[in-house]
Order: sequence, then C-alpha cells, then structure tokens
Amino acid sequence: MARKLTLLVVLSVFASTAANAQFGGLKDKLKGAVKEKAGGSDKSSPTGLSGKRPAASKDKSRKYHPGVSYASLLEGVKLLARDGKFRLHHIQATFLPDDCQGGCVVLRTADGTELVQFDWKPDRLKKPYALLNIHKITDLKTGEKITAFVDMSKPGDYVLDFYLPEEHFYTYPFSVKKAGSDDPFGGGDCYMTDGDWLTCGYLYYPDAKPGQSLHWKIWLRSGKSEELDAKVRIAIKRDTDGDLVCTNRESTNYSFSADWVRYDFDMVFPEGKEVPHGTYFKAKDLLATDGAYTLTMIVNDEEHGVWKFEVADGKLKYKGRTARGEADPLTFIEGGRDAWWYEKE
Repeated sequence: MARKLTLLVVLSVFASTAANAQFGGLKDKLKGAVKEKAGGSDKSSPTGLSGKRPAASKDKSRKYHPGVSYASLLEGVKLLARDGKFRLHHIQATFLPDDCQGGCVVLRTADGTELVQFDWKPDRLKKPYALLNIHKITDLKTGEKITAFVDMSKPGDYVLDFYLPEEHFYTYPFSVKKAGSDDPFGGGDCYMTDGDWLTCGYLYYPDAKPGQSLHWKIWLRSGKSEELDAKVRIAIKRDTDGDLVCTNRESTNYSFSADWVRYDFDMVFPEGKEVPHGTYFKAKDLLATDGAYTLTMIVNDEEHGVWKFEVADGKLKYKGRTARGEADPLTFIEGGRDAWWYEKE
C-alpha cells in the first residue's frame, strides 16, 4: 500500500512539473510575441527594429544621404521667447528613400535622456525635397500625447535626432537659456535658443544663375527681452588686394526682437565703382575674379562676425560641413543648388 502511495505521489509530481513546464513555455512564447510586436517588427516603425533607435548608416558609397534643408531647419526650430513653448514647423528633408512612409524626430537632453517624439509623414515636394508633416507628438516620460507646444522653459543643452525606420539620418544640437530684461517696466525674462543661428549664414542667388542679385542671409535677434534698434553694415572684400567689392544698403533701419529672425541683405556696389552707388551687385560680379574673400558684418558699430569664403574657377567653393561627400552626413549643411553656407570665424 505504501509502495502504491509513493508511486501515485511521483506520478502526480511529474504531471504537475510537465504542466508547469508546458505553461512556462507558453508564457515564454507569449512574452516573445509581445516583445516582437513592441520591438518594431513592422519596418515602418520610427523606432526601428527590436524597439531600439536605429544607428546612422555606414554606407560610404552613397552619394546623396538623407538630410534636411538647413535653412528650413533653422527656420523651423521654434521657441517662443515669452513662455518657452517649443515646436517644429515646416522642416524639409532631402533625399528621403522613395518608399519612405514616415519617421520621427526625437528631442533629448544632451546626456541622452529622451523627452519627446515627433512622428512625421513625408509630403513630397519637388525632388529631392519633402516636408516633414508632423502628425503626432508624444511625451516620452509619461507616454501621453501632446496636442500643441512642448514646454522647453528649462534651460539646458538639447539634441534633435531625425530618424527613418532603419536609419538615424540627422542630428542638431542646441541649447535653451533664460535671458533677463534691462527694462524694469518691460516684459520680464524670456527664453532663447543658441546654436548655429549664432554662427551660420549663407550667400544666395536664385536658381544659381550668376545674372541674379547676390544676397547675404543670416539669423539675428536682440539678445534680450526688449527689441533692439540696429544699423547693419556688411562689407565683402577681396583678400589679395583688400578691394571692397560690395556692401549692403546701409541706410536701412532694423528692429531685432528676442526671437531669431532670418534677414535678407541684398548686396550693392559701393561708392567709387564705375556704376552708380547702390546698383544691385550680381553674383557674376563676384564670380568674375577667383580668390579668397572676407565678409565682415557690423551691428551698431560693433563687429558681429567675420566669414571667409573662396571663389575658384568662377564658382563659390564649399568647405567644412557644406562639402558633400566629405562632411559627416549627420551634421552636413544642405544648401541645395543656390545657397552657399559659411560658419563664422
């Protein structure tokens, strides 16, 4: 009798173990299925495969990497000075894959902490451009949907990372700071972004046609809560002989606000040339003489910046972050066919 009882106990334990093992295996399969689903087995997921952010491409043979139109980026990263409300507005991507159905932009702190995800779908424009149409904004700390603006009133260093489903294709670092007011009766403190707005500008002539007028475009602000009335003087000189080849219209008055605003300065012939002072300066007038040039910008009698560039074989040269095929694609400055970008010395 005791032997039969022992046998029954053994059989019971064995059956229970087998059942638990079978149930455990089922749980593992279910967990695996959930993990696969959450991990982005759908290749249109902007988080990429395995639920991780995709890495940058290492394909050095690709001539045209996905990127962003840099003017649209500096125009489209918006921070309202008065309340620190942040948004992305009408940023254009370049050279997206033809089958791309969407991606995302992730806002994170400089140390890597993810804050907000902007999901976008491409609205195709004239090739190679596409508008990043943001249709969903998610607070990554809470998982909640953000309906309008992101609160960026906390000063610090931040990064915007741009993703395709299987590729990290662009990154833009910037910072937010709080600025005071010089006027005790003014509007008080305000919030400002720092980044390439401070250092980058570009020479431009429409459709890269040398017969068009030459322009200098750059972002400017007051640097404080109040507006700043300003006079701006721009001079482009040839380095070899110091010849002043063109200037802006110095008689114009400007009023800079606390927000970044892109200003367009059309260049004209200076006094002492064979044409009347103030005559539009065409791109061909610059491109006619090869050599190194220096653009100097003065705001209210103080030097705002100096930019160096070069003309070779009758064309403006690309350099640094604007040199396609040489610059890092993650920070490449895309100017299209008619904008030549330069960084402040």
